[in-house]
Amino acid sequence: MVVATACGLRNVARRLGTSKQSVPRAERVLRAALLIPVFAALSLLLRGYGRLGHAVKLPGRTGFDATVMCRLPDLIATYIWVFHEWEPDLTRFIASRLGDGDVFIDVGANIGYYSLLAAGPVGAHGGVVAVEASPAMFDDLHHNVDVSGHRDRIRQVNMAAAAKSGTLTVYAGPRNNAGMSTTLPSRGLHAESTIEAKPLEEILTFREITSARLIKIDVEGAEPDVLAGMRNIIGTLRDDAEIVVELSPRWWPDRHLRPVDVLRPFIEAGFNVYEMTNSYSAWRYLWPNDVRDAIRLRDPLTARVSRLELVLSRHDGERLAIDARTAC
Repeated sequence: MVVATACGLRNVARRLGTSKQSVPRAERVLRAALLIPVFAALSLLLRGYGRLGHAVKLPGRTGFDATVMCRLPDLIATYIWVFHEWEPDLTRFIASRLGDGDVFIDVGANIGYYSLLAAGPVGAHGGVVAVEASPAMFDDLHHNVDVSGHRDRIRQVNMAAAAKSGTLTVYAGPRNNAGMSTTLPSRGLHAESTIEAKPLEEILTFREITSARLIKIDVEGAEPDVLAGMRNIIGTLRDDAEIVVELSPRWWPDRHLRPVDVLRPFIEAGFNVYEMTNSYSAWRYLWPNDVRDAIRLRDPLTARVSRLELVLSRHDGERLAIDARTAC
């Protein structure tokens, strides 16, 4: 009964979406207003069922035809199950950047959405490295890769990327947002496991480093350590290599550390900083092809804001184009 009701609400939500690449503001407001009660009912249903101790585990199909196991009401899993995708702007950026023979490095791979996305365009001569610290999440990642038919293209690493070798404790995110799992101990999360940690230069092979077209880093506050662990490989990266990183400055334990401090080695190596649009509001997924280019940031990032969605690129312009025509 619960699953049938959830499927019905999901189908209503999907019908409110559009594939148009430009959606007028008035139309957005109308579509969002119609979605809000539907999505709220779905969220309450799934969370209430979960609080009773019942797991809702359903297959979800992405827009690029990969099947992933969705543990509802997890945020990422719910959006994939309902809308077929996660983070529309970043999805299209990654899809538009990768080509045959490229390597994609996915640090904080979660359940493998971006790794599976990248496995298609890199082709048989390219590759993907999916690095995920959480053992529980890694199990789901492994399952999703296993059923994808891309096991030969996606190397899976259950390890934490860090500034130096050692061990780190993984703290599990809540049921409704497992993506909050982190190696930072200060957010009231329970310890899941202790795992091995290494700098990316030790996790990756020389070929993976020198062939990397895109490196995506989403590690819930641990990004200063991950970026610090890349210092020795910056000069080895391709000229067109780009790094997509989510910074969460307010979560950083060092209260004096600023985004500009973390990014300085890359800026000194010729990388420019661009900011990408990203919204986790459900209605954003109703017009996924209406995307905005990443915009150049010329002023130093000194404020410790809650979140920054950045692209580091040696491209010297005012924007980085995101092609909605590569929509999955």
